[in-house]
Amino acid sequence: MDVSFPICHLFYYPTQVVLVDDDPDFLDAVSLILPRDLSYRLFQSARQALTHINDAQQHAELIRRVYSSYKTGPFDSDTLTHIEINELYKEVYNAQRFSTPSVVVVDYSMPSMNGLEFCASLTNPYVKRILLTGQADTDLAVQAFNAGLIDQFISKKDQDLEEKLKRSIATLQQQYFSKSFKLITDPVIANSQSRFISNPDFIAYFNALREQHKIIEYYLIDEPYSGFALLNAKGELSILLILPELGLEEHIRQCNTVGAPRQLVEALRKGELVPLFNISDDNEHIKKLLTDDWHKYYAPAKQVCAHAPYYCALIPREHASRLLRKYQPQNIHPYKAHIETTASGAKFLH
Repeated sequence: MDVSFPICHLFYYPTQVVLVDDDPDFLDAVSLILPRDLSYRLFQSARQALTHINDAQQHAELIRRVYSSYKTGPFDSDTLTHIEINELYKEVYNAQRFSTPSVVVVDYSMPSMNGLEFCASLTNPYVKRILLTGQADTDLAVQAFNAGLIDQFISKKDQDLEEKLKRSIATLQQQYFSKSFKLITDPVIANSQSRFISNPDFIAYFNALREQHKIIEYYLIDEPYSGFALLNAKGELSILLILPELGLEEHIRQCNTVGAPRQLVEALRKGELVPLFNISDDNEHIKKLLTDDWHKYYAPAKQVCAHAPYYCALIPREHASRLLRKYQPQNIHPYKAHIETTASGAKFLH
């Protein structure tokens, strides 16, 4: 179940939901109402669930690969940050990314450790927490929610349990990315080249595009310029290129300078095409491309946003891989394979 969110994440992929309850029958019943394409793991033992979540991958390698900061003076304001955008999509080579616990659903009434004690023992501050309660536990749940110990509580007896649980999981998985990768996201949002990730019109377009093409994971890129690498459940790559209005205008001026064909310039003025190469290339290189067969170096585009528009082109998988340097499709572990593998593992009930 998809959920609208105020920004596009810099990257997103399915993560794991952990369900903890000492009653195996209830765990089994809950697992049957979860979306079939959801990665989840079931635990009867609270302590085993804690070990699993606390020992899980914390994304440290991704952050080290992508983020760097350095001081230029004695004050905190003298700190500069740098984000290697094109290191983001390399997470597709990490076979463990889908096993990252992002949400835990835990029963309050368990014999060895109650649900609130369990939540208090989680060492990863970014994992989102849903407490399942009985009628007598409601007051405690409200107090825990107000204290920030849990993110949501749902009654086991709620007639809308299925719908509430699905929506809460979907929402909290989105929040997991916005909170745990704030260190990376904030500097990128401040960069005017990537402002589209917080533009409501673009977000609506992007969400519709993902739904139409069944995109389940995506990663911000900046080659040949801004865009997203998109993958479906089979791990098939497509690319969305995103050129802001100012970038298109600059490219049109460049095309006029090098004597580009009138047909190309007119199509660019109408926002019908965007280039498949880096528009900051020097004039000589662009002139060489355009004196060859210029049709090979442009893709059909769509205007998004009425004010300060963006021009977007979806590059299908048969052409997308050549736009990413050192792309290794043979090393991708697709989500479909992950789901099929975990489904054969008796739901990991402990």
